[in-house]
Amino acid sequence: MRGISVIWRVIILGALVLGMAGTAQPTSAAPILQSGDVPRFEPGPCMFEVPPGITEGEQVDCGWLVVPEEHANPNGPTIKLAVAILRSQVANPRPDPLVMAQGGPGGSTIDYYSQVLFYSGLWKNRDIILFDQRGTLYSEPNLVCSEVLDKTIELLNVNLEAEEAETQFREAILACHGRLEKDGINLSAYDSLENAADINALRQALGYEQINLYGVSYGTLLALHTMRDYPEVLRSVILDAVVPTNRNWNQLAPLTMDRAFTEFFTACKESEECNREYPFLEQTYTDLYARLEENPVTLNVRDPEGGKVYPALVDGDTLVGTLFQLLYSTELIPLLPKMLQDFEKGDYAFSEYVLSLITFDRTMSYGMYYSVVCAEDSDINLDEVDYSGIRPELGRDAHIGNESLIALCEGWNVPQLDDIVDIPVSSDLPVLILNGRFDPITPPDYGAEAAKTLPNSYSFTFPNTGHGAAISSECADEIILKFLNDPGERPNAACYKDVPPVDFVTDKDVVNLPVIAKILEGRVGTLVGLVLAGLAALILLSALVVYPLVLVIRWARSKEGRPTPFYGHLAPWVAMVVAGLMFLFMVVIAIAFFGMVMENDYIFLMGVPGGFRPLFLLPPLIIVLVMAMVVLAVLGWKGTYWNTWRKVYFSVLTLCAVGCAVWLVGSGSLTAIL
Repeated sequence: MRGISVIWRVIILGALVLGMAGTAQPTSAAPILQSGDVPRFEPGPCMFEVPPGITEGEQVDCGWLVVPEEHANPNGPTIKLAVAILRSQVANPRPDPLVMAQGGPGGSTIDYYSQVLFYSGLWKNRDIILFDQRGTLYSEPNLVCSEVLDKTIELLNVNLEAEEAETQFREAILACHGRLEKDGINLSAYDSLENAADINALRQALGYEQINLYGVSYGTLLALHTMRDYPEVLRSVILDAVVPTNRNWNQLAPLTMDRAFTEFFTACKESEECNREYPFLEQTYTDLYARLEENPVTLNVRDPEGGKVYPALVDGDTLVGTLFQLLYSTELIPLLPKMLQDFEKGDYAFSEYVLSLITFDRTMSYGMYYSVVCAEDSDINLDEVDYSGIRPELGRDAHIGNESLIALCEGWNVPQLDDIVDIPVSSDLPVLILNGRFDPITPPDYGAEAAKTLPNSYSFTFPNTGHGAAISSECADEIILKFLNDPGERPNAACYKDVPPVDFVTDKDVVNLPVIAKILEGRVGTLVGLVLAGLAALILLSALVVYPLVLVIRWARSKEGRPTPFYGHLAPWVAMVVAGLMFLFMVVIAIAFFGMVMENDYIFLMGVPGGFRPLFLLPPLIIVLVMAMVVLAVLGWKGTYWNTWRKVYFSVLTLCAVGCAVWLVGSGSLTAIL
């Protein structure tokens, strides 16, 4: 039997979560008995860091929705759901807000959307309401399983058989189950039907007659349940990356992954530049998979909370899982061909960065995930799906995963929901359906499946998006806004005709600069080195003031002195040139980086755009000039022409120049264009 790395198991566990890792992890708390009417809204401080330029109490209000733990028992224990209301900034906002539901199940709506929505075109003429579903990150109690992360860290560098990997994680998850039950949490109350009731309770508590409901990934399944159970409270529904009620996405995941991989490799062939640079991309992937299965490599992954670095085993399955996870992200898809090539060449900087984000996710609520899945989709028929026609590495262990899920759900011990949850939802409500070509878990045909019983639905499949089109696509946002303005009419989608295919990044498009990823990770050593290099460059800049001033003073005095040796003439000029070049290099790199960040150009995860390639001719030149400064400093101390002040000053400049040179070498700037 072959081995399987633990990172692969972590990636698959987070299958339906949109977005990447965060760090917040509030402690769970048991449900409590409270007096007062439920549902009710209790204002409170925001539970997340409000972005710069946004004022709490003006643009955003936060608080808690208090609901029964079980809606059928309104006088029983209650729980609290975290709520954030983004207030429309127009004079007369629309009366019906947009309520957003995140995926997972178990993902945090507030954690993800509070980072992106404030700067999105979707936040315009109506309030947007974010709420963390019951059991998720900011709600109380949350069902976050620290046991999963502990097990991940314990086994990061261990090569396990597939069955053993499943066993280890099943034990960790069931340990979480035992802890949550001991805390008095009724896990049977954390399912899609209770979630749907929470959406209606949120509407009631906030005083809205109707709402518009947006769901992404599992959020679409929740929206479909809400459409069935509470149709009268919905004005319109947006389903983005659709999970139909009658599809068991868990069991079908290997097939949807295979489809997405095919679309990815096909898209590269269809792109003139991608096909020219990577004509054998799929073969590169296949060969790399086989090589890593035979000889896994060890990479360094960094925990963003605390900064500790761990060795992590990366085998072929980890490669598959990483490609699968990154196909979720529309912004990262253009980087994937280059990622595969860089990995094949032994350049792991980008892979280490994304694996760190995936591995140390503290936002996913696995307790919520398994409460929902085991109540709704654990009725797996092991003989129902044929995996024989897909890539062998995707289907080979599918039966092990299915059997493990069945065993885990037996231990999770929540009752199955009624069969109605598996019946396609029929509704005359206006529905906008958004799909992504590269979506690896909810493919476009899932959207088509749901649309069969939604006669007033309008579907769009975007040729350049992954899992979730909203916010990732300006055209998708435009279509959403037009749909919300008039749900009864098919939105004018003129922009849809002009949506370009994926613009894949090739070697000519980017200058590799791994130090940027390390800075983004917040590595202390890298940040300290950057600060010291910046201080050294500033001290060097003093040469541009001091030496010209000295020349002016000497000229003003018009004094004839003894002949100046060559190093006396040369040293000031070399120092000034080094100072100018180093300052120019660092400033232009900073401008390029912040420009990419402002434009959401994710090339910055690998380096800087290829148009800056000529800039990287400067580091070798700077290194040569720094070596010249060292020689000139030695000559200055040996000679008698310079006084002590000049010797000390030039020596300080030389030390700063050497420090800058060391930083250039350590940052990869010296060899970036090779």
